[in-house]
Amino acid sequence: MTNMGNVWVYVELNNGQPSQLSLELLGKGRQLADSKKVQLVGLLVGNSLEAAAKAVIGYGADEAICVENPAFTAFDGKIYTKAVEAMVAKYNPNVVLIGGSVNGRELGGRLSAQLNIGLVADCIDCSYASEDDAITWIRPAYTGKLFVKILTTSRPQLATISSKIFRGNAFDAARTGKIIPETLALGALVPGQKVVNFVADEQVTEPSKELTLENAGVVVGAGRGVASKDGMEQVQALAKAIGAGFGVSKPLVDEGWAPHDWQVGITGKQIAPDIYLALGISGSIQHQLGIKEAKLVIAVNTDPEAPIFKRANYGIVGDLFKALPALQEEFKKS
Repeated sequence: MTNMGNVWVYVELNNGQPSQLSLELLGKGRQLADSKKVQLVGLLVGNSLEAAAKAVIGYGADEAICVENPAFTAFDGKIYTKAVEAMVAKYNPNVVLIGGSVNGRELGGRLSAQLNIGLVADCIDCSYASEDDAITWIRPAYTGKLFVKILTTSRPQLATISSKIFRGNAFDAARTGKIIPETLALGALVPGQKVVNFVADEQVTEPSKELTLENAGVVVGAGRGVASKDGMEQVQALAKAIGAGFGVSKPLVDEGWAPHDWQVGITGKQIAPDIYLALGISGSIQHQLGIKEAKLVIAVNTDPEAPIFKRANYGIVGDLFKALPALQEEFKKS
């Protein structure tokens, strides 16, 4: 079949449309497919998939395989795995990328076991690094202190990838592609859950406007340079005063001063604010990977050799607490 050896992205749906994470993976999948001159295929499982399939093509896919069944009203690990397994057996792709969401991680684990193939979890990058069909996967190890390269001997090559790793994939309304409808008989397999009530869009309450690390246009980050929990709270107060989100580097979480939910980095949250203000953060590689999509980085550190200055657009060498009043004043002006 023409689909053999291609790059696949499993497209997770939210309210009938591809999730943001799936769109990010389509961008990376496009790069992989182009590097080997093969096709990029989006795999969708659900009902009434035509609109989502057109979006998938607009975001880079050459083909969209749509597996439909009345049982696919909500994600169910067993039956979704059966659907993906059946399509993999029919079309024989070389690589399958799955978003590292809650459902994606379950699907990846089940698919790995069902097909008896390897699964590389929580990757931060991947590429065809050689002339053969092998993908080189890169993922963090030892809580981000090291990054390892992994090759799998089984096919298809299967991996889960977290959000906000591959950004910048834009929709192209002029793109054309093929939509391939597929049906799947489930036999005696029935969903373990069903939708008993559906809330129409107009009934959905207004999304929360609470400022978070994920949606803040400006984020203030505190690192080891704050020296104490009290110092961290002073930096947190600055974030609140200027209407910014607040995050910390891993050492502050290790000290017990902040919850893991505040951690910025490849083993915490990957963020993409317009401005990231790094105060007392040395800038380990795991932290830098967490802010790689920040548009502008301002760093304050007493060490002129701190790695964060290599990532920063603007840097101040000095005591962060002496810089706080001036920074707050400048942010208020803007």
